[in-house]
Amino acid sequence: MVVNSRGDVTVVVVGSAGIKIVSLLSRKPLLVDRYLYVSCDEEDFSTVEPKDTLLVESRVDQKLTPAIARGLALGRVRDIKGVVGKSKLVFVVAGLGGATGSGLAPLVASLAGECGAAPVGVAVMPFEFEKKMKFYAGVSLRRLRAASRGVVVIDNDILMHSSPEDSTLASLYDSANKAAVKALGSLLSSAAARPLGLNKLLGAVLQDGYALLGMSSSGTEDKAEDALAGAVVSLGKLAETKEAGRAVVSLNGDSTLSAKEVGLAVERLGSLMDNEGVDVEYGVDDSGSAQLQVSLLASGFRSTKYDDYDPIAKVLGDRVLDDDMDAALPEGLEALQPCD
Repeated sequence: MVVNSRGDVTVVVVGSAGIKIVSLLSRKPLLVDRYLYVSCDEEDFSTVEPKDTLLVESRVDQKLTPAIARGLALGRVRDIKGVVGKSKLVFVVAGLGGATGSGLAPLVASLAGECGAAPVGVAVMPFEFEKKMKFYAGVSLRRLRAASRGVVVIDNDILMHSSPEDSTLASLYDSANKAAVKALGSLLSSAAARPLGLNKLLGAVLQDGYALLGMSSSGTEDKAEDALAGAVVSLGKLAETKEAGRAVVSLNGDSTLSAKEVGLAVERLGSLMDNEGVDVEYGVDDSGSAQLQVSLLASGFRSTKYDDYDPIAKVLGDRVLDDDMDAALPEGLEALQPCD
Protein backbone atom coordinates (compact mmCIF):
# COMPACT_ATOMS: atom_id res chain seq x y z
CA MET A 1 0.00 0.00 0.00
CA VAL A 2 1.35 3.45 -0.97
CA VAL A 3 0.04 6.65 0.61
CA ASN A 4 1.43 9.67 -1.18
CA SER A 5 -1.23 12.30 -1.88
CA ARG A 6 -3.01 14.86 0.25
CA GLY A 7 -6.38 13.69 1.48
CA ASP A 8 -5.28 10.09 1.95
CA VAL A 9 -5.09 9.94 5.73
CA THR A 10 -7.85 10.27 8.34
CA VAL A 11 -7.62 9.79 12.09
CA VAL A 12 -10.83 8.74 13.85
CA VAL A 13 -10.57 9.07 17.62
CA VAL A 14 -13.03 7.14 19.80
CA GLY A 15 -13.73 7.87 23.46
CA SER A 16 -12.31 10.22 26.07
CA ALA A 17 -8.85 8.65 26.49
CA GLY A 18 -8.09 8.73 22.76
CA ILE A 19 -9.44 12.26 22.40
CA LYS A 20 -7.17 13.57 25.16
CA ILE A 21 -4.13 12.16 23.37
CA VAL A 22 -5.01 13.09 19.79
CA SER A 23 -6.26 16.59 20.62
CA LEU A 24 -2.69 17.31 21.78
CA LEU A 25 -1.12 15.36 18.94
CA SER A 26 -3.10 17.24 16.29
CA ARG A 27 -1.31 20.49 17.18
CA LYS A 28 1.92 19.07 15.78
CA PRO A 29 2.85 18.98 12.06
CA LEU A 30 1.82 15.45 11.15
CA LEU A 31 1.21 13.35 8.06
CA VAL A 32 -2.55 13.51 8.66
CA ASP A 33 -5.24 15.21 6.57
CA ARG A 34 -8.37 15.16 8.73
CA TYR A 35 -9.61 14.23 12.18
CA LEU A 36 -12.94 12.94 13.48
CA TYR A 37 -13.60 12.74 17.22
CA VAL A 38 -16.37 10.31 18.26
CA SER A 39 -17.79 10.01 21.76
CA CYS A 40 -20.92 9.30 23.75
CA ASP A 41 -20.07 12.21 26.07
CA GLU A 42 -20.20 15.78 24.75
CA GLU A 43 -17.77 16.94 27.45
CA ASP A 44 -14.98 15.01 25.67
CA PHE A 45 -15.08 17.58 22.85
CA SER A 46 -14.01 20.59 24.95
CA THR A 47 -10.48 20.63 23.46
CA VAL A 48 -11.31 20.02 19.78
CA GLU A 49 -12.99 21.86 16.93
CA PRO A 50 -16.79 21.34 16.92
CA LYS A 51 -16.75 20.70 13.16
CA ASP A 52 -14.57 17.62 13.74
CA THR A 53 -16.86 15.95 16.29
CA LEU A 54 -19.57 13.31 16.17
CA LEU A 55 -21.73 12.75 19.24
CA VAL A 56 -23.33 9.34 19.72
CA GLU A 57 -26.35 10.14 21.86
CA SER A 58 -28.63 8.02 23.99
CA ARG A 59 -32.27 9.02 24.45
CA VAL A 60 -32.36 7.52 27.92
CA ASP A 61 -30.04 7.80 30.89
CA GLN A 62 -28.30 4.43 31.06
CA LYS A 63 -25.00 2.89 32.01
CA LEU A 64 -23.06 2.19 28.83
CA THR A 65 -21.62 -1.17 27.88
CA PRO A 66 -19.69 -1.83 24.65
CA ALA A 67 -22.79 -3.43 23.07
CA ILE A 68 -25.00 -0.47 23.99
CA ALA A 69 -22.42 1.98 22.63
CA ARG A 70 -22.26 -0.01 19.37
CA GLY A 71 -26.03 -0.07 19.10
CA LEU A 72 -26.27 3.68 19.60
CA ALA A 73 -23.56 4.27 16.98
CA LEU A 74 -25.44 2.32 14.31
CA GLY A 75 -27.59 5.41 13.83
CA ARG A 76 -24.46 7.37 12.89
CA VAL A 77 -22.98 4.88 10.42
CA ARG A 78 -23.68 7.12 7.42
CA ASP A 79 -21.91 10.04 9.11
CA ILE A 80 -18.86 7.95 9.95
CA LYS A 81 -18.66 6.52 6.44
CA GLY A 82 -18.98 10.03 5.03
CA VAL A 83 -15.63 10.86 6.64
CA VAL A 84 -13.66 7.62 6.35
CA GLY A 85 -14.86 7.02 2.79
CA LYS A 86 -12.63 9.86 1.59
CA SER A 87 -9.42 8.15 2.66
CA LYS A 88 -6.94 5.47 1.70
CA LEU A 89 -5.77 5.06 5.28
CA VAL A 90 -7.77 5.42 8.51
CA PHE A 91 -6.13 5.35 11.92
CA VAL A 92 -8.67 4.37 14.60
CA VAL A 93 -7.34 5.59 17.96
CA ALA A 94 -8.98 4.53 21.22
CA GLY A 95 -8.26 3.80 24.83
CA LEU A 96 -9.59 0.30 25.43
CA GLY A 97 -11.25 -0.77 28.65
CA GLY A 98 -14.18 1.66 28.84
CA ALA A 99 -17.49 1.18 27.07
CA THR A 100 -17.12 3.78 24.30
CA GLY A 101 -13.58 2.99 23.16
CA SER A 102 -14.04 -0.78 23.51
CA GLY A 103 -17.40 -0.82 21.77
CA LEU A 104 -16.85 1.62 18.93
CA ALA A 105 -13.21 1.21 17.85
CA PRO A 106 -13.79 -2.19 16.14
CA LEU A 107 -16.98 -0.84 14.56
CA VAL A 108 -15.25 2.22 13.08
CA ALA A 109 -12.41 0.05 11.75
CA SER A 110 -14.95 -2.26 10.12
CA LEU A 111 -16.77 0.68 8.50
CA ALA A 112 -13.50 2.07 7.16
CA GLY A 113 -12.73 -1.28 5.58
CA GLU A 114 -16.19 -1.41 4.00
CA CYS A 115 -15.45 1.96 2.38
CA GLY A 116 -12.24 0.65 0.80
CA ALA A 117 -9.82 2.32 3.21
CA ALA A 118 -7.07 0.47 5.07
CA PRO A 119 -7.97 0.64 8.78
CA VAL A 120 -5.10 0.72 11.29
CA GLY A 121 -6.01 0.43 14.96
CA VAL A 122 -4.08 2.33 17.62
CA ALA A 123 -5.06 0.84 20.97
CA VAL A 124 -4.05 2.31 24.32
CA MET A 125 -4.27 -0.44 26.94
CA PRO A 126 -5.21 0.18 30.58
CA PHE A 127 -2.79 0.45 33.48
CA GLU A 128 -1.95 -2.80 35.25
CA PHE A 129 -3.85 -1.70 38.34
CA GLU A 130 -7.03 -1.12 36.29
CA LYS A 131 -7.89 -4.81 36.55
CA LYS A 132 -11.64 -4.33 36.04
CA MET A 133 -10.99 -2.83 32.59
CA LYS A 134 -8.87 -5.70 31.29
CA PHE A 135 -11.67 -7.92 30.03
CA TYR A 136 -13.26 -5.22 27.86
CA ALA A 137 -9.79 -4.22 26.66
CA GLY A 138 -8.76 -7.77 25.76
CA VAL A 139 -11.96 -8.56 23.87
CA SER A 140 -11.95 -5.24 22.04
CA LEU A 141 -8.30 -5.61 21.05
CA ARG A 142 -9.06 -8.98 19.45
CA ARG A 143 -12.05 -7.53 17.60
CA LEU A 144 -10.05 -4.48 16.50
CA ARG A 145 -7.32 -6.72 15.11
CA ALA A 146 -9.88 -8.74 13.15
CA ALA A 147 -11.35 -5.56 11.61
CA SER A 148 -8.02 -3.84 10.82
CA ARG A 149 -5.11 -4.24 8.45
CA GLY A 150 -2.77 -3.66 11.37
CA VAL A 151 -2.89 -2.72 15.05
CA VAL A 152 -0.43 -0.64 17.08
CA VAL A 153 -0.65 -1.35 20.82
CA ILE A 154 0.46 1.20 23.41
CA ASP A 155 0.75 0.13 27.03
CA ASN A 156 -0.02 2.76 29.66
CA ASP A 157 2.38 1.18 32.14
CA ILE A 158 5.26 1.69 29.73
CA LEU A 159 4.26 5.30 29.19
CA MET A 160 4.26 6.07 32.91
CA HIS A 161 7.51 4.27 33.79
CA SER A 162 9.28 7.51 34.77
CA SER A 163 6.46 8.93 36.92
CA PRO A 164 7.16 9.41 40.65
CA GLU A 165 5.75 6.69 42.92
CA ASP A 166 3.62 9.23 44.82
CA SER A 167 1.94 10.57 41.66
CA THR A 168 -1.79 11.19 41.80
CA LEU A 169 -4.08 9.28 39.46
CA ALA A 170 -4.73 12.44 37.44
CA SER A 171 -1.00 13.10 37.05
CA LEU A 172 -0.40 9.49 35.98
CA TYR A 173 -2.94 9.81 33.19
CA ASP A 174 -1.51 13.19 32.20
CA SER A 175 2.03 11.82 32.13
CA ALA A 176 1.01 8.79 30.09
CA ASN A 177 -0.92 10.95 27.61
CA LYS A 178 2.02 13.30 27.09
CA ALA A 179 4.38 10.36 26.58
CA ALA A 180 2.01 8.87 23.99
CA VAL A 181 1.84 12.23 22.20
CA LYS A 182 5.62 12.49 22.08
CA ALA A 183 6.11 8.93 20.83
CA LEU A 184 3.35 9.01 18.20
CA GLY A 185 4.36 12.52 17.16
CA SER A 186 7.91 11.39 16.47
CA LEU A 187 6.68 8.51 14.30
CA LEU A 188 4.15 10.60 12.33
CA SER A 189 6.07 13.88 12.12
CA SER A 190 6.23 15.68 8.79
CA ALA A 191 8.79 18.23 10.04
CA ALA A 192 11.61 15.99 11.31
CA ALA A 193 15.14 16.27 9.94
CA ARG A 194 14.70 12.76 8.54
CA PRO A 195 11.04 11.83 8.81
CA LEU A 196 10.09 8.19 8.70
CA GLY A 197 7.29 8.79 6.25
CA LEU A 198 3.99 6.98 6.30
CA ASN A 199 4.97 4.25 3.88
CA LYS A 200 7.92 3.09 6.00
CA LEU A 201 5.70 3.16 9.06
CA LEU A 202 2.99 1.21 7.29
CA GLY A 203 5.56 -1.31 6.09
CA ALA A 204 6.02 -2.27 9.71
CA VAL A 205 2.43 -1.94 10.89
CA LEU A 206 0.61 -3.78 8.10
CA GLN A 207 1.86 -7.19 9.16
CA ASP A 208 0.32 -10.28 10.70
CA GLY A 209 0.10 -10.08 14.46
CA TYR A 210 0.48 -6.94 16.54
CA ALA A 211 2.79 -3.92 16.43
CA LEU A 212 4.00 -2.80 19.87
CA LEU A 213 5.32 0.62 20.83
CA GLY A 214 8.23 0.90 23.25
CA MET A 215 10.08 4.00 24.33
CA SER A 216 12.90 5.18 26.53
CA SER A 217 15.17 8.21 26.95
CA SER A 218 18.72 8.87 28.11
CA GLY A 219 21.08 11.78 28.68
CA THR A 220 24.20 9.72 29.38
CA GLU A 221 27.39 9.72 27.36
CA ASP A 222 26.18 6.58 25.56
CA LYS A 223 22.64 7.92 25.25
CA ALA A 224 21.79 6.31 21.90
CA GLU A 225 22.62 2.79 23.07
CA ASP A 226 21.14 3.32 26.54
CA ALA A 227 17.85 4.73 25.23
CA LEU A 228 17.55 2.02 22.58
CA ALA A 229 18.21 -0.71 25.14
CA GLY A 230 15.55 0.80 27.40
CA ALA A 231 13.02 0.80 24.57
CA VAL A 232 13.76 -2.86 23.81
CA VAL A 233 13.37 -3.74 27.50
CA SER A 234 9.96 -2.03 27.55
CA LEU A 235 8.84 -4.17 24.59
CA GLY A 236 10.13 -7.25 26.36
CA LYS A 237 7.54 -6.67 29.08
CA LEU A 238 4.80 -7.10 26.48
CA ALA A 239 6.07 -9.90 24.23
CA GLU A 240 9.09 -11.92 23.12
CA THR A 241 11.20 -9.36 21.23
CA LYS A 242 12.80 -12.03 19.04
CA GLU A 243 9.39 -12.59 17.40
CA ALA A 244 9.54 -9.17 15.70
CA GLY A 245 9.93 -9.22 11.94
CA ARG A 246 10.07 -5.47 11.29
CA ALA A 247 10.85 -2.38 13.32
CA VAL A 248 10.98 1.38 12.94
CA VAL A 249 13.12 3.53 15.24
CA SER A 250 12.59 7.24 15.77
CA LEU A 251 15.36 9.18 17.52
CA ASN A 252 14.32 12.53 18.97
CA GLY A 253 17.15 14.70 20.27
CA ASP A 254 18.88 18.01 19.59
CA SER A 255 21.34 19.20 16.95
CA THR A 256 24.23 17.42 18.71
CA LEU A 257 22.83 14.01 17.76
CA SER A 258 25.56 12.58 15.57
CA ALA A 259 25.42 10.30 12.56
CA LYS A 260 27.53 7.82 14.54
CA GLU A 261 24.92 7.67 17.31
CA VAL A 262 22.14 7.14 14.78
CA GLY A 263 24.09 4.41 13.02
CA LEU A 264 24.85 2.68 16.31
CA ALA A 265 21.17 2.57 17.21
CA VAL A 266 20.20 1.06 13.86
CA GLU A 267 23.04 -1.49 13.87
CA ARG A 268 22.53 -2.59 17.46
CA LEU A 269 18.78 -3.10 17.36
CA GLY A 270 18.86 -6.64 16.00
CA SER A 271 21.25 -7.94 18.64
CA LEU A 272 19.37 -6.18 21.45
CA MET A 273 16.13 -7.84 20.28
CA ASP A 274 17.86 -11.22 19.93
CA ASN A 275 16.91 -11.22 16.26
CA GLU A 276 19.60 -10.15 13.80
CA GLY A 277 17.17 -10.66 10.92
CA VAL A 278 14.75 -7.90 11.95
CA ASP A 279 14.14 -5.39 9.14
CA VAL A 280 14.86 -1.87 10.50
CA GLU A 281 13.82 1.59 9.26
CA TYR A 282 14.64 4.80 11.11
CA GLY A 283 13.83 8.47 11.40
CA VAL A 284 15.59 11.40 13.12
CA ASP A 285 14.19 14.55 14.69
CA ASP A 286 16.79 17.03 15.98
CA SER A 287 14.30 19.61 17.28
CA GLY A 288 14.16 18.04 20.75
CA SER A 289 16.45 18.26 23.76
CA ALA A 290 19.81 16.83 24.81
CA GLN A 291 17.81 14.04 26.49
CA LEU A 292 17.54 11.60 23.60
CA GLN A 293 14.20 9.80 23.25
CA VAL A 294 13.95 6.59 21.29
CA SER A 295 10.51 5.45 20.09
CA LEU A 296 10.60 1.86 18.87
CA LEU A 297 7.71 0.32 16.95
CA ALA A 298 8.18 -3.39 16.28
CA SER A 299 5.71 -5.71 14.57
CA GLY A 300 4.92 -9.33 13.90
CA PHE A 301 4.03 -10.38 17.45
CA ARG A 302 1.49 -13.20 17.48
CA SER A 303 1.28 -13.46 21.26
CA THR A 304 1.44 -10.72 23.88
CA LYS A 305 0.65 -10.29 27.56
CA TYR A 306 -2.81 -9.09 26.47
CA ASP A 307 -3.81 -12.64 25.58
CA ASP A 308 -4.52 -13.12 29.30
CA TYR A 309 -6.94 -10.16 29.26
CA ASP A 310 -9.47 -12.19 27.25
CA PRO A 311 -9.86 -15.52 29.09
CA ILE A 312 -12.98 -16.51 27.14
CA ALA A 313 -11.06 -16.42 23.84
CA LYS A 314 -8.26 -18.50 25.35
CA VAL A 315 -10.81 -21.19 26.21
CA LEU A 316 -13.18 -21.00 23.23
CA GLY A 317 -10.91 -19.65 20.48
CA ASP A 318 -12.80 -18.96 17.24
CA ARG A 319 -16.09 -19.97 18.84
CA VAL A 320 -16.30 -16.70 20.81
CA LEU A 321 -19.56 -14.88 20.06
CA ASP A 322 -19.65 -11.46 18.42
CA ASP A 323 -21.32 -9.93 21.45
CA ASP A 324 -18.98 -11.59 23.95
CA MET A 325 -18.06 -8.35 25.70
CA ASP A 326 -21.48 -8.43 27.33
CA ALA A 327 -21.64 -12.15 28.01
CA ALA A 328 -21.39 -13.45 31.55
CA LEU A 329 -17.89 -14.40 32.59
CA PRO A 330 -17.16 -18.02 33.49
CA GLU A 331 -17.21 -18.84 37.19
CA GLY A 332 -13.96 -17.86 38.88
CA LEU A 333 -13.30 -14.89 36.60
CA GLU A 334 -15.37 -12.37 38.51
CA ALA A 335 -12.24 -10.39 39.33
CA LEU A 336 -12.13 -9.34 35.70
CA GLN A 337 -15.72 -8.04 35.69
CA PRO A 338 -15.60 -4.89 33.52
CA CYS A 339 -16.61 -1.43 34.58
CA ASP A 340 -16.26 2.12 33.30
